[in-house]
Amino acid sequence: MQLDTAERGFSFSRDGPLDMRMGPSAKLSAADIVNAQPEAELGRIFREFGEERHWRRFARNICDARATQTLQSTAQLLKAMRVPSTPTYIKGRKQIHPATRVFQALRIAVNEELAVLEAVLPQAIECLAPGGRLAVISFHSLEDRIVKRAFLTAAGRNFAQGNQQDSWDLRNHYMQEEPALPEAPTVQLLTKKPLQAAAEEAGFNPRSRSAKLRAVQKL
Repeated sequence: MQLDTAERGFSFSRDGPLDMRMGPSAKLSAADIVNAQPEAELGRIFREFGEERHWRRFARNICDARATQTLQSTAQLLKAMRVPSTPTYIKGRKQIHPATRVFQALRIAVNEELAVLEAVLPQAIECLAPGGRLAVISFHSLEDRIVKRAFLTAAGRNFAQGNQQDSWDLRNHYMQEEPALPEAPTVQLLTKKPLQAAAEEAGFNPRSRSAKLRAVQKL
């Protein structure tokens, strides 16, 4: 898997080129973004796509570092951010690494993941035969909101009803306008709330801890 391949630059646990492109169609690499984008734009990416609390500090640190050298590797980016290269522990428990959300934000920006997801969901629903099912697993809140909105809209339900804060307090530039509801529902919701991994599964598959599954069936 590309996420576990150091040469693809997705992980900060092993040094590799600062790439993060899922495929050759991506216009920019992570190195292109961190070395060329203004500090304000880096901060926006970290804040909106990574939901990172310290976005200002990390953007400023990166801009200070790139003034003296071009950032070309994941190790160089970690050093520029001024965060440790190894996990930290509090009371014996492993904590989320300070670079996790920044790397997530860069990966999303490089591959335009949210825009792609928003565009493909209606197409996937359209392709279903009657009785066909579509299940989507998301791994962070921004993805899950897009899936939730698309499924509710296809089911003929108003996303904003009962979800006012969730629908409008989005920290990204997608989905700023409420889409028109279809003339008639085209799917039935199979999951009123997302399904999440039980503690047993999360124990042997740590990545499942943040996973949320939603599903619909074509009418």
